[in-house]
Amino acid sequence: MPFDLFCLLINGVLRILHSTFCILIYSAYAPIYDAIDQGAFARQLTARILEHEPKPARALDLACGTGAATLVLAQTGCAVTGIDRSPEMLAIARANTFAAGVSASFVEADLRRLHRAPLPEDQFDLAVCLYDSLNYMRGDGDLELVLQNTARLLRRGGRLIFDLNTEYEFLAWDESDQVVYDDGTLLVYNRLTYEPSRRLAHGRIVWFQQNGQRWRRGEELHIERAWSDAEVLQAIDAAGLKLLDRRTPTYEAAPVAAPRLVYRCERRR
Repeated sequence: MPFDLFCLLINGVLRILHSTFCILIYSAYAPIYDAIDQGAFARQLTARILEHEPKPARALDLACGTGAATLVLAQTGCAVTGIDRSPEMLAIARANTFAAGVSASFVEADLRRLHRAPLPEDQFDLAVCLYDSLNYMRGDGDLELVLQNTARLLRRGGRLIFDLNTEYEFLAWDESDQVVYDDGTLLVYNRLTYEPSRRLAHGRIVWFQQNGQRWRRGEELHIERAWSDAEVLQAIDAAGLKLLDRRTPTYEAAPVAAPRLVYRCERRR
């Protein structure tokens, strides 16, 4: 087999394995994620976005998870579509919107393959992708691909708003165990590490849930990439988007060493 063909084959296998891994990480953890209200960050940031941005008639919630941002958007009366690649997360999102008495549609799709999803182009006023979801796009061309796919769905002048953990955040991941939730029947803790040479951050999530007299243990490994600001700006430009500014999660002007940046973009063509 020619070497070039062998490399293409290996690259294809690695992409399949990566896709499979990304699905698995929000499978068993989905009900835990919802139980500890891990969507609170997205819910709060969406409320701030709606305070400062034009009210959308149609909106997208990319990597919607269990629907925290979707709910906030739907409660304004806009037509909102939540997109996620985890069927377990989507099932909870559907149940949450039904329980809240609001309407939303959901699509199971990989953000890098949105062009294959049943979504109309040039129709959406606003797209959000929150809670460092784009840090999970680890391949060299993944971020640009997601932004390009999203830009096609926005109308001209439509806005994309997303947040990213920066390397300033990941440099503080020092291998310590952090208890993030403990109510006596459910314990969740994270062990966070960062590889500066590869710009990869690892979050090992472990949980113990009481089931009668026994405890059930679960574990997932989440890996994120530290995208540099220059890489993000290049991807924004290549997607046909214009950067409006960068904010903090409280929607203030972002300092240079911000651990998390909120990018506000607008489709320019």
